Amino acid sequence: MKIVAFVSPKGGAGKTTSALLLALGLHDLGLRVAMIDADPNKPLVHWASLPKRPERITVHAAPTEADIPDALREAKAKSPDWMIVDTEGSLRAGIAFAATAPDMVITPLAASAIEAHQALKAAELVDAASRRLRRKVLHACLLTRLPAAVRPRSLRQVVAQLREGGVAILPTALIEKEVFRLLFAYGGGLTDLEQTGAPGVTAARLNAQAYVAAVIDMVEGRPADPPAPGTSWNPAERRPEVAAPQPHSPLRS
Repeated sequence: MKIVAFVSPKGGAGKTTSALLLALGLHDLGLRVAMIDADPNKPLVHWASLPKRPERITVHAAPTEADIPDALREAKAKSPDWMIVDTEGSLRAGIAFAATAPDMVITPLAASAIEAHQALKAAELVDAASRRLRRKVLHACLLTRLPAAVRPRSLRQVVAQLREGGVAILPTALIEKEVFRLLFAYGGGLTDLEQTGAPGVTAARLNAQAYVAAVIDMVEGRPADPPAPGTSWNPAERRPEVAAPQPHSPLRS
């Protein structure tokens, strides 16, 4: 079983959306996913209460630190291939994610200096967790809410800050997509939204697939494929029409 935790000391960074997209992408690959909602606001519990939750995704609430052991036991009882932990946007997240002993921590952030500073704080939390667990916990940042057409000027500074701090950056960014937000209004996955006539699902799906493939590559220690055109955070990248990523066959463990 692979365990991925989403951690940021700052709220509003896109943790829950990123966690859900990873779960949906793994589900689409035929994998079983258990999600632990360690955010007191329980946004994933809300999503799971909406219609059309995929049958191979389960959600387990842990709104307080004391709830985490029970949520872990419930999640593991489902025999998932992957477990995904969504934490609240605060320093308390460091306690929550360390208790789950993750293989990897992802810190989502937008292209702002403030969020980059918070991502460096998250890196310190991951280093502390590695010492506590006596093994290396992988850590990477995920750039989120990037405009599709033009990369913001602040992006270069953010990338420089992260690189100077020795923090890895996933090669694929999540592009600003209204359809990602609609998941929490209608439930289900991107295919379900497509059936409602929601616009932009095809491009959103390709973006999400490229992101999921990048996470799988890092967790399993494979060299990352180049990001699909239009999904990279690289400011120098030309942005032609998004192409489908190559399929992956993630190992179960």
